[in-house]
Amino acid sequence: MVKKSRIATIISILIPVLLVAFIINFIIEFIITVFQGVSIVLPLFLCPIGFLLAICFYETDKNIGVKIGIILNVLVFLIPFIFIIFSSEAKLK
Repeated sequence: MVKKSRIATIISILIPVLLVAFIINFIIEFIITVFQGVSIVLPLFLCPIGFLLAICFYETDKNIGVKIGIILNVLVFLIPFIFIIFSSEAKLK
């Protein structure tokens, strides 16, 4: 049976990976969806959940997966802000 900390580690890594896939789909428009802007807003709500999962289980299980989950969630959380800054800067030129 898989331990709870292992499942939390997998979820904390899976959240930012899926969100990056959604953001890449939004930029490239590989699959047209009805809710196009949602992929930019979702990291603001889901990445803190993944970050908290990773932080909670970092205390009990200090493995490399938990550290990767923490780093990925922080980086993906910053993507919407970077996207907004660069898109507004491009409109000014």
